[in-house]
Amino acid sequence: MRILHTADWHAGRSLLGIDRTPEVAEVLLEIAEVALLSEVDLILVAGDLFDGKSPGAAAEEAVFSFFLRTGQAGIQSVVIAGNHDSPARLDAFGGVLKLTNVHMVGQPRVAGGGGVFRTEINGQALQVATLPFVSERRIVRVGELLGGDAGQHREGYQHSMRKLIYNLTSNFDPQSVNLLMLHATMDGATMANSEYAFHSTESYTLGADMLPETANYVALGHIHKAQSVQGMASYRARYPGSVIQLDFGEQGDNKTVLLLEAEPGKPTEIIDEVPIRSGRKLRKISVDLSTLDQETPKITEFDGWLKLAIKLDSPRPGLKERILSGFPNVIAVETEFFQSDNLAEQGIDVEQLPLTEAYEQYYQAEKKQNLPENLAKEFQELHENVYDEDDT
Repeated sequence: MRILHTADWHAGRSLLGIDRTPEVAEVLLEIAEVALLSEVDLILVAGDLFDGKSPGAAAEEAVFSFFLRTGQAGIQSVVIAGNHDSPARLDAFGGVLKLTNVHMVGQPRVAGGGGVFRTEINGQALQVATLPFVSERRIVRVGELLGGDAGQHREGYQHSMRKLIYNLTSNFDPQSVNLLMLHATMDGATMANSEYAFHSTESYTLGADMLPETANYVALGHIHKAQSVQGMASYRARYPGSVIQLDFGEQGDNKTVLLLEAEPGKPTEIIDEVPIRSGRKLRKISVDLSTLDQETPKITEFDGWLKLAIKLDSPRPGLKERILSGFPNVIAVETEFFQSDNLAEQGIDVEQLPLTEAYEQYYQAEKKQNLPENLAKEFQELHENVYDEDDT
């Protein structure tokens, strides 16, 4: 049987105020077309269909349109929830989506409670063990988190996950195609720096030895960079990666979906890594302020989202705003200083700079590096909250 493996759609994603949902919708149309042209029998979606627990209407339309189109073509789909998804919401959707050949699993279940999907495709038996994202807080009890060390927490998490995986896969039959779907972080996985850090920490990873030899293939989701699993043959377990470059940590990553051929009792063959052509690319460009005019054609001709790193010899109030308004495809501006060693002595005139920009200059002067995006976002939110409180 022919299988398409994808994951980490993140419908509803925004990047610095830019709604990426139209791009995801375009990508899903492309993936559906790949499935139809490749005569796929089964689609595996290994979590994070949505970027948040309460997705907007446009995000839901993009996802459900995909399943409607593939389901009407007779293609079956098995879907699990990721850490960004609402398990209860996906379970509720699942009741309706069965009408479009979709088997959706939100909450983790044991084998006897619906955790294993069984059917027959092209005369071949199929078993799909489904393990959606399991919160570490659910596995490691609160009392254990309050005491003990990280090693004990990791051991407790891995012990419980091993038991869950065994429960789901212990009845795998050599006469059927046996698949395991899992939304988790495997040991040695290379991050794309766009995953939730807490849910990818080394304290809560799984070893390759926890994945059963009886599985023809393990369809993974959660890590946004496409890769195989450390300690396993590449045809046995894969992360397909996210379907668009979600933030600038993924610039340069080529996005793909995986096409597989599976037969009972035989190793799965990865027949193609199909490149995704839709969705706008992300790129960071470094330029000197003195040569910005010369770089304008390169900036304006780039059909994607840009982050500009501008090299300056001193702070330039209002520069960011002018660049952002002048280049619609530039969504982030960083400033770098030629004379950063002297900035602390020069001081920063907060009367001339917006507070958020002044903080960024202060951080650069003190740390000798650019302000991280997550810290900048948190500072901006704190700043806005303070002003909101002042207005009430």
